[in-house]
Order: sequence, then structure tokens, then C-alpha cells
Amino acid sequence: MPWLLDIFYFIGLLLAGPFLLLKSRRTGKYRTDWSGRLGRISDDVCRVLQEACGQKRVLIHCVSVGELLSTRKLVEELLHGDQTLMVIISTTTDTGMARAMALYPAQAGARVVAVRYPLDFSFAVRNFLNTINPSLIALVELETWPNFLALANRRSIPVQIINGRMTARSFRRYRIIRPLMQRMLRQVDRVSVQTPEIAKRFVQLGAMAGSIDVIPTMKYDSADFTDQIPGAQAMAGSLGLQDNHQLFVAGSIGPGEEEILLPVYQTLRKTWPQLRFAIVPRKPEVIGQVMAAILHTGLEPVLRTQRPDDRGNAPTPIQNGQVIVLDTMGELKKLYSLAFAVFSGRSLVDLGGSDMIEVAALAKPCCFGPSTYNFSDSVALLTAGGASVTVQNGQEMQDLLKNWLEHPEEAHAMGQRARACVESQRGSSRLYAHRMLKNIFPASATSGDLPRYISKG
Repeated sequence: MPWLLDIFYFIGLLLAGPFLLLKSRRTGKYRTDWSGRLGRISDDVCRVLQEACGQKRVLIHCVSVGELLSTRKLVEELLHGDQTLMVIISTTTDTGMARAMALYPAQAGARVVAVRYPLDFSFAVRNFLNTINPSLIALVELETWPNFLALANRRSIPVQIINGRMTARSFRRYRIIRPLMQRMLRQVDRVSVQTPEIAKRFVQLGAMAGSIDVIPTMKYDSADFTDQIPGAQAMAGSLGLQDNHQLFVAGSIGPGEEEILLPVYQTLRKTWPQLRFAIVPRKPEVIGQVMAAILHTGLEPVLRTQRPDDRGNAPTPIQNGQVIVLDTMGELKKLYSLAFAVFSGRSLVDLGGSDMIEVAALAKPCCFGPSTYNFSDSVALLTAGGASVTVQNGQEMQDLLKNWLEHPEEAHAMGQRARACVESQRGSSRLYAHRMLKNIFPASATSGDLPRYISKG
């Protein structure tokens, strides 16, 4: 019963209140948009929805930035597939919401808008669904909540899980609440997952085997296969990167990894004075910690916000011994495109790694640590193709970078193999879009030239 869950959620919120207040004070999270968390849609979005009154709507839920970016090609395919369709993107986190609003502003005539995904209180979900009124709901990766699914089913709204993923660690946690997971998964019409191993985990949690199939991750589709990222050269000029510089980028690093990475750069820069280093913390709240570590190592941090593109004066070349710290949103891809090599972070500490698909599509040689359980399928693909390297510690990373600096042709060849691996997996977004359109507009959907792969879990 929804009211029983509401009581449970309310008690949980009270118990977690002191922790949430402390975290809000320290990181700034949970301070804003509580009306959105309680199911109220902003006036700007409501006006856009009113303009599109009567049009079919697809709700695509993405927890945060990673899931959001993986759906860009899917959104394009949906809009191209039917000119009357409207797409609504929902996100949970503040960073996801900010990125979604930047990508899809609520302006007159918009066919895509961004909204906050509600807390699972029944009244919040009702308010949300009453306003959105979707014809179909797609949950990206795995974001199931009992009240949301129950109320969607009560309204006969088809629900799909797309791009489904579940790590071994998550699976162990979900097994504790298997009866609840089974009940929720039986309310989902179709479950499409990224690998056969993930399909087995869903079945063991109670999903019907006949409702599951395996389709490669959509992140392969959303990656940019280009050597020129818009704005990258302007960034290079503002940062003072020159043609003879070789930039090593540590992307999406986790807490503590800077202490492993900085000595590597400190050692290599003495032999290769053209080497430059950039650090990109995964979470903005640890930038101060990263800067303190840089200073402690005897190096000088240079924030991206200190060198914006519109400074209006001649850029000062970035010096040997200075470390770029990317403290802006949405510019990581530009920095990757300028790199000669990349470390994919959160992998030398036990945090499960970061997405390395974007790096591979840009044809950059990439290394990462042993903790990559969040991206095991991508790691397996790249490793099998000789297109990435796993390093166990800072010394192995230093040896690898030394080899790439001495033999740039080897680094270049690895980058090209990485791009080819990713390109071989493209096509999932188009298949998902076809299925959704067929579900919403069964009479008008056509098969067309669909991707070749799909297997039953």
C-alpha cells in the first residue's frame, strides 16, 4: 500500500535528517528545488507542456550526468522518428539537473524538457505523473522505486528499463531485498541490459527471463568520433597549451588519487619538460583538497576558471610545474581531445572506475587502475582489443607514460584501436528508439535498417 511506504519513507527521512543537513552544509547538496523533489513541475516547463497539449510524451529517467549523456543519441533518434513526439528528461541529482537544463532549456516550441525526478512519496509521484502524463517511461540503467512503478502501472503506462546495468557489488545489496526487487521488476514490461552477466543478475532478482534481452550500452553511440571538439582550441589557447606540449589528463579522479598521480608527473616532467598535466576531480567539493595536494608536492595549481576563454588578453603559456585543475562543468571532453594520453579515474582507489568510452572514441591511449567494476564490460572490450592498459599503482603508470613518451607511435596505435573497438558496438540507441516508437505508435512504426545485434538474456 502506498501509504505504508510513505510512512516508512517519512521515518527514514527523519532518521537521516541530521546526516543530510551535515552533508548539505559541507557540499551544498539538497539545498534547492524541494518543490521539484516533491513532484511539482516548474512554471517554464508547464508552459512548454501546455503548448504541446495532446502530443505523445516519452519520459526518460536518468539518475545523473553519466546516464543523461548516454541518452543524447536516443533523444535524437526519437525526435527524428516522429515529428510530433515530445521527450521529457528527468534526473535525480543537482549536477544532473543542471546539465539537463543546459542541454534542454524550457523554451517556447521545445520538444525536449528537463524535470526533477520526484521522491517516492505517493503524493509526489501522483503530482509528477499528473503533470507529465507520459505515454511511455524508460528508466536508464536501473532506477526502480515501488510507489513510482505501482502508480505507473495503475495508469497503464508501459515501463521499460533500458541500458540496464548492475555491478556484482550492487547485486549483493539488492539480494537483501529480493522480494521487493522481484515485485518491482515484474511491473516492468521489458528489461534491456548491457551484458549476458547482467541479464543473469536481473533474473536472479526475480525478473521474468522472457522479458530480458541484451543490447550493448548506449554510451558507445553518444561518444564523439572526431579529432576536433568544438571549443577545444579556444580552451588550449586560454590555458596556455602550446603545440609542443604533451598533455596528460587524469579524468574524473576520486579522493586520494591525486596523491598517487602528482609524484608521477613530478618525476616525468624532469626528463620531458614538454609534459603538461591536468587533473579533473569527479566531485567539485574535493577541488580544495586537490589544490592542497598540488601545493604540498611543490607544484602550482592553475584553475580553469582563472583562465576563461574570454579573458581578452594574450594567454600565458602553461609552465612545467604548473598543474591544470578543471573546475568547470561540461568541458572534460574538450580537455580529453587535447591530451596525448588519459588516466580514467576512480580506479586506483576502490570506487569502481569512470567511463572510458569517451576517451576511446577520441582515439586517446587510456590507462586505468584495477578497480573498474562499474565498467567491466567496456574494460573487457578494450582489453581484448589491445586498446587499453591496467596499471596497479603509480610506478606502473609512470613506466607506461615513460614508454608512451618515448614511443608516441605505440600510444597513437593504441588510441586508434580503442576507437575501432567502440565503433564496432554502435547502434543501440536506434534500436531502443524504434522499439519505443513502435510501442507508442504501433500503426506507423517501420522496421527500417536496424542494428544487427540483440540476444536473449
